[in-house]
Amino acid sequence: MATKILLPIDHTDESSWIKALPTALEQARFYGAALEVVSVIPEINRLPNLPANYGSGAAQHVGTVVHQILKDGGAKDIVVHIEQGSVYREILKLAHKGGFDMIVMASADSRNPNFEIGPNLARVVRNAHCSVMVVRG
Repeated sequence: MATKILLPIDHTDESSWIKALPTALEQARFYGAALEVVSVIPEINRLPNLPANYGSGAAQHVGTVVHQILKDGGAKDIVVHIEQGSVYREILKLAHKGGFDMIVMASADSRNPNFEIGPNLARVVRNAHCSVMVVRG
Protein backbone atom coordinates (compact mmCIF):
# COMPACT_ATOMS: atom_id res chain seq x y z
CA MET A 1 0.00 0.00 0.00
CA ALA A 2 1.25 3.47 -0.85
CA THR A 3 0.48 6.68 1.01
CA LYS A 4 2.92 9.01 -0.78
CA ILE A 5 3.96 8.61 -4.40
CA LEU A 6 6.80 10.48 -6.09
CA LEU A 7 6.87 11.05 -9.85
CA PRO A 8 10.15 12.34 -11.34
CA ILE A 9 9.63 14.39 -14.50
CA ASP A 10 12.23 15.66 -16.95
CA HIS A 11 10.58 18.76 -18.39
CA THR A 12 12.64 18.41 -21.58
CA ASP A 13 11.65 14.79 -22.27
CA GLU A 14 8.00 14.01 -22.94
CA SER A 15 8.64 10.28 -22.54
CA SER A 16 9.31 10.91 -18.83
CA TRP A 17 5.69 11.87 -18.22
CA ILE A 18 3.45 10.93 -21.16
CA LYS A 19 2.69 7.45 -19.75
CA ALA A 20 4.08 7.81 -16.23
CA LEU A 21 1.82 10.72 -15.21
CA PRO A 22 -1.46 8.87 -15.94
CA THR A 23 -0.05 5.77 -14.22
CA ALA A 24 0.99 7.76 -11.14
CA LEU A 25 -2.43 9.45 -10.99
CA GLU A 26 -4.12 6.05 -11.26
CA GLN A 27 -1.95 4.62 -8.47
CA ALA A 28 -2.64 7.64 -6.26
CA ARG A 29 -6.41 7.26 -6.78
CA PHE A 30 -6.26 3.50 -6.19
CA TYR A 31 -4.35 3.79 -2.91
CA GLY A 32 -5.80 7.13 -1.83
CA ALA A 33 -2.21 8.37 -1.80
CA ALA A 34 -0.72 11.82 -2.14
CA LEU A 35 1.14 12.37 -5.41
CA GLU A 36 4.08 14.74 -5.64
CA VAL A 37 6.35 15.53 -8.57
CA VAL A 38 10.06 16.24 -8.69
CA SER A 39 12.09 17.71 -11.51
CA VAL A 40 15.85 17.87 -11.14
CA ILE A 41 17.97 20.49 -12.84
CA PRO A 42 21.36 18.90 -13.50
CA GLU A 43 24.33 20.53 -11.83
CA ILE A 44 25.82 23.46 -13.69
CA ASN A 45 29.58 23.47 -13.57
CA ARG A 46 30.94 26.91 -12.82
CA LEU A 47 33.34 27.59 -15.64
CA PRO A 48 35.48 30.73 -15.74
CA ASN A 49 33.92 31.96 -18.99
CA LEU A 50 30.33 31.82 -17.65
CA PRO A 51 28.76 34.83 -15.94
CA ALA A 52 28.30 34.60 -12.16
CA ASN A 53 24.50 34.47 -12.48
CA TYR A 54 24.48 31.79 -15.17
CA GLY A 55 21.52 29.49 -14.60
CA SER A 56 19.60 31.87 -12.35
CA GLY A 57 15.93 31.65 -13.10
CA ALA A 58 16.21 28.02 -14.17
CA ALA A 59 14.19 26.73 -11.22
CA GLN A 60 11.38 29.19 -11.90
CA HIS A 61 11.33 28.26 -15.61
CA VAL A 62 11.33 24.52 -14.90
CA GLY A 63 8.59 24.96 -12.30
CA THR A 64 6.41 26.81 -14.80
CA VAL A 65 6.90 24.12 -17.44
CA VAL A 66 6.21 21.28 -14.98
CA HIS A 67 3.02 22.95 -13.72
CA GLN A 68 1.83 23.26 -17.33
CA ILE A 69 2.60 19.57 -17.96
CA LEU A 70 0.55 18.64 -14.90
CA LYS A 71 -2.31 20.93 -15.90
CA ASP A 72 -2.36 19.46 -19.42
CA GLY A 73 -2.28 15.95 -17.91
CA GLY A 74 -5.31 16.60 -15.71
CA ALA A 75 -3.35 16.66 -12.46
CA LYS A 76 -4.56 19.21 -9.94
CA ASP A 77 -3.14 20.36 -6.62
CA ILE A 78 0.13 18.45 -7.02
CA VAL A 79 3.12 19.53 -4.94
CA VAL A 80 6.10 20.16 -7.22
CA HIS A 81 9.71 19.96 -6.02
CA ILE A 82 12.43 21.55 -8.14
CA GLU A 83 15.86 20.30 -7.09
CA GLN A 84 19.31 20.90 -8.50
CA GLY A 85 22.15 18.40 -8.56
CA SER A 86 22.68 14.80 -9.53
CA VAL A 87 19.38 13.52 -10.91
CA TYR A 88 19.26 10.12 -9.23
CA ARG A 89 20.73 11.41 -5.96
CA GLU A 90 18.16 14.19 -5.66
CA ILE A 91 15.30 11.77 -6.40
CA LEU A 92 16.56 9.33 -3.78
CA LYS A 93 17.18 12.07 -1.19
CA LEU A 94 13.69 13.50 -1.62
CA ALA A 95 12.04 10.08 -1.59
CA HIS A 96 13.78 9.17 1.66
CA LYS A 97 13.49 12.56 3.38
CA GLY A 98 9.86 13.01 2.28
CA GLY A 99 8.73 9.58 3.46
CA PHE A 100 7.59 8.40 0.05
CA ASP A 101 6.71 4.74 -0.20
CA MET A 102 6.51 4.51 -4.01
CA ILE A 103 8.34 6.09 -6.91
CA VAL A 104 6.74 5.93 -10.36
CA MET A 105 9.35 6.48 -13.04
CA ALA A 106 9.33 6.16 -16.83
CA SER A 107 11.80 4.04 -18.72
CA ALA A 108 13.57 5.39 -21.76
CA ASP A 109 12.40 5.11 -25.35
CA SER A 110 11.14 1.59 -26.08
CA ARG A 111 12.19 1.71 -29.75
CA ASN A 112 15.60 0.61 -28.56
CA PRO A 113 14.96 -2.08 -25.91
CA ASN A 114 18.65 -2.40 -25.02
CA PHE A 115 18.60 1.13 -23.58
CA GLU A 116 15.21 1.30 -21.86
CA ILE A 117 16.80 1.48 -18.43
CA GLY A 118 19.08 4.49 -18.32
CA PRO A 119 21.63 5.21 -15.62
CA ASN A 120 19.36 7.38 -13.45
CA LEU A 121 16.50 4.87 -13.49
CA ALA A 122 18.89 2.00 -12.77
CA ARG A 123 20.38 3.80 -9.78
CA VAL A 124 16.97 4.74 -8.40
CA VAL A 125 15.74 1.14 -8.70
CA ARG A 126 18.92 -0.23 -7.09
CA ASN A 127 19.11 2.23 -4.22
CA ALA A 128 15.57 3.31 -3.36
CA HIS A 129 14.31 2.54 0.13
CA CYS A 130 10.81 2.06 -1.29
CA SER A 131 9.03 0.38 -4.20
CA VAL A 132 9.77 1.70 -7.68
CA MET A 133 7.25 1.21 -10.46
CA VAL A 134 8.87 1.38 -13.89
CA VAL A 135 6.48 2.52 -16.61
CA ARG A 136 7.64 1.29 -19.99
CA GLY A 137 7.62 3.86 -22.78
